[in-house]
Amino acid sequence: MKNQLKIFILLLIAIPIAIGITGCSGGGVNGEGNGSYDTGTTNARGNVYNDTGWQNISKGQYDSAIKYFNDVLASNPSEGEKAEANNGIGWAKAFNGRLKDGMRYFQLAAELSDDAKVGLGAAYIQQATLADMEEAIDVLYKQLGKSKPRFNYIPTRPTGVTNAEVHAMLAYAFAITGDTEKSDEQLTYAKELDPDYSGKSIAQLFSAIDFLNN
Repeated sequence: MKNQLKIFILLLIAIPIAIGITGCSGGGVNGEGNGSYDTGTTNARGNVYNDTGWQNISKGQYDSAIKYFNDVLASNPSEGEKAEANNGIGWAKAFNGRLKDGMRYFQLAAELSDDAKVGLGAAYIQQATLADMEEAIDVLYKQLGKSKPRFNYIPTRPTGVTNAEVHAMLAYAFAITGDTEKSDEQLTYAKELDPDYSGKSIAQLFSAIDFLNN
């Protein structure tokens, strides 16, 4: 009963997901990505529009960014460009405080985009139901991490979500679903990745997990 009460309390907490603009280098999981999509014949205009969309995101011009991403979708894009455009729309909405509205775009892009998987996992966690936590685990642990506990997420685009934050989100999702062993495993790794977490938004996530697991 005590643990059920803890879970109920935590499901009422709005978990802060850090999506501030940061730099990035390359992309992929476990260092395997090259920072680009290579599915299908590329469209020069599609590439430019996707890049311009992210430039607008960096300036806080989210509606303008979405326009450029929609221009990609309207320009006979390759499958890779389409995935990147949908991923961009998802993140533009997320940065604008509408992460839930970005879900369907992340879903459209998730097969080809690790950044979209992270956005989708964060959206499931923010919806804060047990079923959503299971979905987050499927997207982040099984699809993104290939069920490897210490996978390495490197964003292709400046999503602002770090590898440590992805593992912290997983630790939270595992804790809510009652898998304390996997939660502790993910929490330990997240703290290893970001030992100077005090004062950051991720510290609130760690506190919530510690509250539930202890």
